[in-house]
Amino acid sequence: MNEKKGGSLATPSFISNARELSRLVPLTEAERREIDLVSKTYPFRIPQFYASLIDRESQGCPIRLQALPTLAELGPEGREDPLAEGDIEVAPSFLTRYPHRGVFLVSSQCAMYCRFCNRKRSVGRGPRWEDSIETTLRYLDGAREINEVILSGGDPLMLGAARLIHILDRLRSQRHIRVIRISTRMPVVFPEGVVDEYRLAFRKYGPIWLVIHINHPKEVTPEFCEVVTKLREAGVLLVSQTVLLRGINDCSHVLGKLLQELVQVGVKPYYLFQLDDVSGAQHFKVKVRSGMNLMRALRRDISGLCIPHYALDITGGLGKVPLDYRYLGNRKGKALLLENAAGVTGTYVDDGGQSRCSKCGSCGKKVTRT
Repeated sequence: MNEKKGGSLATPSFISNARELSRLVPLTEAERREIDLVSKTYPFRIPQFYASLIDRESQGCPIRLQALPTLAELGPEGREDPLAEGDIEVAPSFLTRYPHRGVFLVSSQCAMYCRFCNRKRSVGRGPRWEDSIETTLRYLDGAREINEVILSGGDPLMLGAARLIHILDRLRSQRHIRVIRISTRMPVVFPEGVVDEYRLAFRKYGPIWLVIHINHPKEVTPEFCEVVTKLREAGVLLVSQTVLLRGINDCSHVLGKLLQELVQVGVKPYYLFQLDDVSGAQHFKVKVRSGMNLMRALRRDISGLCIPHYALDITGGLGKVPLDYRYLGNRKGKALLLENAAGVTGTYVDDGGQSRCSKCGSCGKKVTRT
């Protein structure tokens, strides 16, 4: 990977318009106009590596659908800021929705601009979160209540090694910050961008949790697997998150294959997200009930080690909630009825004693200390 002076990424490996893309992927004149038109609203960028994975003969190729702009993005449905992130910005690039942890937006750039991104309003077109990194680091110096920081953006690995190492060094110098997560799609779409300097830094400043965004088994390439192996050798803790996308992975066979292959290479599936109610991506939305049925099929067919949490971020910024098949049924006295993934009902004698209160107050009940 080439880097410009100062550590930011150079761009010879990226395609950003229909003319360049047509050298690798056959496009009709109408498709070229469509890509360039939509790109005026939502930027387009795809690494040459990821473009090489597109099935040139299939309009329904899951790689193509995730990467190439279409007119469906210009529909009126959805919200620009579905999670109301503008309301929880406590520093220029730091978001806190939950106590004790927050999201540090360190880059406004991605190796690829996914067509379903929940930050389509900002990524690739402003604001430049990179410009407020030092301000946010100074804020975190005094934010003693924060013990977990999630680096996001954009993609943190697009910063270049020098700037990311600086951020990790500052965060590790703050003793109240105990957990560092990095959310990235680079190992999937631009594996050559995960350079040795990153791996050395992750070892030095570990433990680092790397959350890899991956959506389809076609993305589990030899290049991806090689990066995963090297990250594991560097002591990085690897989990994945996947967005449920209509026409791409809304099939228990496809999802099951992806999740099993991830576990086989040492990546623990963490989240399967229901698509956010974001403008420009509503054509990818799957019904929640369909997603719950998919989860039921996955629990029936594959190992529990492969099962992610199926979750939804409530529109308006109310936070995540789990979405799953409801196994709990009615009660008959002390017997609790439950239904397994195959639809068979059984019972559990639910007669445990009352939990002993340690009077910590975390449950919200008023505590009287004696």
